[in-house]
Amino acid sequence: MSNFLNKLKQGVSDAGKKAQQTVESTTLKFQVASKEKEIEKNYTEIGRIVYRSLEDQTSFVPNAEYQKYREAIVNLEQEIEELNRKIQQLQNLKECGCGKMLPADASYCPFCGQQFQTIVLQPSAVQAEKTSYCPRCGEAAGSTDKFCRSCGFHLAE
Repeated sequence: MSNFLNKLKQGVSDAGKKAQQTVESTTLKFQVASKEKEIEKNYTEIGRIVYRSLEDQTSFVPNAEYQKYREAIVNLEQEIEELNRKIQQLQNLKECGCGKMLPADASYCPFCGQQFQTIVLQPSAVQAEKTSYCPRCGEAAGSTDKFCRSCGFHLAE
């Protein structure tokens, strides 16, 4: 009975976490949509500036007038990129070179076949030279270590 209750409790906890991730993801998507609308407004303002300059038959587009809108667009696009990265993190996703979103642990893209490299951490030079062990905790120690990196025990020289 206890095992059943523990599984039930874990299931409820997992569902709660998933619901929280969904809420956070939806909130971020709403922010992205809002920023995309702001970008469209800036494009509209740039269009008005260009139209007025054509209407005046000067064919000169005043740089200072549209520059602030251009900068706003660039900033909004950067913010959208950051929000999309947060969404990917929340949903445990990564983007393939073909533009498709995949689970973060995918080894191959099912759409284009791209293989994702797994990063294998190579032991550092310090780890490679470790030959002795701490007498207190058993942690491997480098030949030049004077104290254990794990428990701080003074190693004999």
